[in-house]
Amino acid sequence: MVSLPDVRASNAQIPTALPKGLVAVFAGATSGIGEYTLKTFVKYAVEPRIYLFARNASSAERVIADCRQLNPQGEYVFVKVDLSLVKDTDRACEEVKSKEKLVNLAVLSAGELRLDRKPTPEGLNSFLAASTYTRVRIAQQLLPLLTAASKTTSLARVIDVGRGTKEGDIDLSDLAGFELSLMSLRGHLTSMHTLAFEALAQQAPSVSFIHEFPGAVNSNLHKGVPGLLGSLIYVMTTVTYWTLGRWLFVPTEECGERHVFLATSGRYKPKEGQAAGVPLIEGMTEGRGSDGQVGSGMYSLNWDCEGPGEEADKVLKGLRQKGVKEVLWNHFAEQFEKATKSSAT
Repeated sequence: MVSLPDVRASNAQIPTALPKGLVAVFAGATSGIGEYTLKTFVKYAVEPRIYLFARNASSAERVIADCRQLNPQGEYVFVKVDLSLVKDTDRACEEVKSKEKLVNLAVLSAGELRLDRKPTPEGLNSFLAASTYTRVRIAQQLLPLLTAASKTTSLARVIDVGRGTKEGDIDLSDLAGFELSLMSLRGHLTSMHTLAFEALAQQAPSVSFIHEFPGAVNSNLHKGVPGLLGSLIYVMTTVTYWTLGRWLFVPTEECGERHVFLATSGRYKPKEGQAAGVPLIEGMTEGRGSDGQVGSGMYSLNWDCEGPGEEADKVLKGLRQKGVKEVLWNHFAEQFEKATKSSAT
């Protein structure tokens, strides 16, 4: 476990170890973990330029107003986008690409807890659309700008807030997850994230990628789920937080600090190049990647900033040996092509 004092000591280096004017894209930062991470990041970064991808303008403006209070020297740009649609996500990425020559950081935490899996207008599983497909799409679309950042600055990284270290088997007969049980879908979906970002790390070895599990955090994810089961989830989560939160939940301040550590620490450097982030503090070692190799450039991490255990290692190794990563990446490419050719707007 990386201790919280070590996390804070590393983050304290950001103002001097990283250049001013860092460019970051936050997708899904108008509430919960994304918001905690964004506000912590702007406390440390010097004159950052932030692009906030969000659907709700009033929520985005509230968060931006808070960021301006925390860091008046920062620049904050709201990009209105429906992240359940690939076409709209592409448009948002094009807006960034039209204004920037590089992107240092992309933090992807968009998505909502849904119990239905109806197809979106583009034919994607609505449960996976914003939480999986368009996250991978953002990273893919911004890869040229991230690569450019890796060649000229000391930071080029993607953070995917999901269920890192909880990987499970992938059902090749139902990659889109329309028919899988909820229990099967969890491991299936987690491995989809990890292997997709491994594929991107192979395409851009000078950029580092992290798929992480934040632990239990008091966010809005469990709120607003429709139906009786949604109400039950809300009640159970709320009661658990107020009775056992001290022991079971990661405090929101710590959550923000740990995510900024993941976003900037040299512990999670890319496989190649100079964009390693802030120097390791004394006594800290480089992280082990999702493939078991130190410094491999793609990391699957638990809430304590440590890598997967033996079981997840075994699962991922087996999937790679079966060629599932290549099959999965072809699936993403096919779904993206299908979505961009659809009539959805």
